[in-house]
Amino acid sequence: MLGTYEQESGITVQNESDIMLRLRVLAGEIYAQRVYADYILRQMFPMTAVGEYLDAHAAQRGLTRKSGTKAVGKAIFYTAAEEHDDILIPAGTIIGTSDALRYVTDSNTILRDGSKSVTVNVTAAQPGSAYNIIGGRLSVIVTPVMGIESVRNAIQFYGGTDDESDELLRERVSDSYRNISNGANAAYYHAAAMSVDGVYSAAVVGASRGAGTVDVYVSAKGASVTQEKLAQVQAVLDEKREVNVDARAVRATSISVNLYIRLSVAEGYDFDTVAAKVQTAVTDYINALGVGNDLWLSDVGEVVYHIEGVESYKFLETYGSDREIPPSRYAIASNILVRAE
Repeated sequence: MLGTYEQESGITVQNESDIMLRLRVLAGEIYAQRVYADYILRQMFPMTAVGEYLDAHAAQRGLTRKSGTKAVGKAIFYTAAEEHDDILIPAGTIIGTSDALRYVTDSNTILRDGSKSVTVNVTAAQPGSAYNIIGGRLSVIVTPVMGIESVRNAIQFYGGTDDESDELLRERVSDSYRNISNGANAAYYHAAAMSVDGVYSAAVVGASRGAGTVDVYVSAKGASVTQEKLAQVQAVLDEKREVNVDARAVRATSISVNLYIRLSVAEGYDFDTVAAKVQTAVTDYINALGVGNDLWLSDVGEVVYHIEGVESYKFLETYGSDREIPPSRYAIASNILVRAE
């Protein structure tokens, strides 16, 4: 721009001049407009759109972004008293973890005279996958209850999901183009099940119980769906099923996957640090496969290969191997062992 101005005007522009200042401001504004135009161009296509623009593309396909769901589980309340009257644990009692994850009791529960503990159904205070805590994480009583000394959870909580990310919503939009729903095929029932908040994956099996039947297997991410979510899926299927079709929502069951990985790290990298990253990445990959998706060691190897610090790896195939996953089940990482080569 500066060169063109000097050529057309015959004037050499000084660095401190008013003209130079104007040219710099104009150049900045033109650049900002070009950047914005490039941004708008990306929003025109579902494969590159983000945020509200991606929501608009999804709406054109009859899809909406799924909201996060709250984790549920069971908490055990304990008393230290040898003798005590019945102790009421009110609905709404807040408990939590040492890192400030909060949960609320679902209903009034009584710890009876002569009992040392009672189990109570609880729900996370907020949606999110972070609330799917493992056993033993609960330890804090936020709302004091007279006579109750401690609280813990014996088993993992489940059902908590985050708001649907752009990546996952974009995948559903893409799937709606790849697998066209005609109101009667597997794509139609798959899309119906996937529209329910908290459902991460689904697989459709036609005529599994004879002609005119459809079974839709659903799961959360690396976990079973709650009974409440299963009922919601069934309600959607009942509303959208064809006439004279028996459509049934079924909770998919898990297949535990064990892998033994021999690992060498590149020079300058700490083995324990890299091994922990490998274990986390492999676990996340397996848990994200969903219902009916097979597990191939070559794909797991691709995940391992791209982790910084990995020099080489190999699988001990006598401990774990490729797994074909039927449409009624989903893979879940169980024991992922990473050891030095």
